[in-house]
Amino acid sequence: MAGTIEKLQTVNSLIRTLLAVVLMGGAGTAGWYGYTTYNAAEIEAQQKDAALQEKEQQLAASREQIERHQQELIAKNEELAGKEAKIGEQRTEIANLNAEVARQEAEIQRLQTALRLHKMERRLARIRVRDTGVDPASGKKFSKIEFVELNELGDPVGEPKQFQLEGEMVYVDYWVVKFEDKYVEQADLERGTSICMFSRVFGDLQKPKEGYTLDEPGQRPGAYARGSVLSDFEKKIWDDFWKIANDPQQAAQLGIRALHGDAVSIKVDKGKTYRITIRASGGPEIVVEPDPAPSKPAAAEAAEKKS
Repeated sequence: MAGTIEKLQTVNSLIRTLLAVVLMGGAGTAGWYGYTTYNAAEIEAQQKDAALQEKEQQLAASREQIERHQQELIAKNEELAGKEAKIGEQRTEIANLNAEVARQEAEIQRLQTALRLHKMERRLARIRVRDTGVDPASGKKFSKIEFVELNELGDPVGEPKQFQLEGEMVYVDYWVVKFEDKYVEQADLERGTSICMFSRVFGDLQKPKEGYTLDEPGQRPGAYARGSVLSDFEKKIWDDFWKIANDPQQAAQLGIRALHGDAVSIKVDKGKTYRITIRASGGPEIVVEPDPAPSKPAAAEAAEKKS
């Protein structure tokens, strides 16, 4: 009986404890509910303020990031502008260099052309020495020659002329017109090369006036008889040769650097052939033509073939 009473007391004590807990929890819940209900507006305002501060912090961070990106973009744009300016300078420099190279190449070509034209030779005449010796009657040396003028292709103009000259030195007298270098360099059609007209041929034991006439003054020079045409410009020069020679102003107007009479001469050998040439900017020259290579005897050729 006593044990039963103790159990009941224990159960009652537990129930009272549970009730007390429930009452205290309910009072706390009611208090919290009351507190939150009473302060709901303030709590909401605090939450909104915290959210606003967070948003402002995020916005500030975003602004800093945007400003940093803008600064980086400005720096890159400045760097790009600097590179573009440098590229522009380099392009200008390259263009200037290309223009200078083109100018120098043109100048080199001009100089090469001028040099080639200055050195270009044109055949004027050929002299073959048929015989040399001493005249038994006079006791003077003589030279028998064959003289023929040549055209621009080096072909004979007209029939060769035969002359027996007194002496072993042959002189060929001529008139020459030399034009200013600029016309030679430009390959001017009328003034791109010196022009020449032969006057006479004579030996060293003769007076020049005792020589033989080649081209008659004031008439068509032999070199123009075939292969080219005597222009009005050249005809005027030959017709007024000595008048122009004594009038520097008229010579300058015609682009003439010099015009005068002169002669080439050489001591000749029997059997030799000589040619008279003229350079674009100079006067005639006389040189010996090389002897043709001797033909090999038939026996020597046969021996070479066998070997």
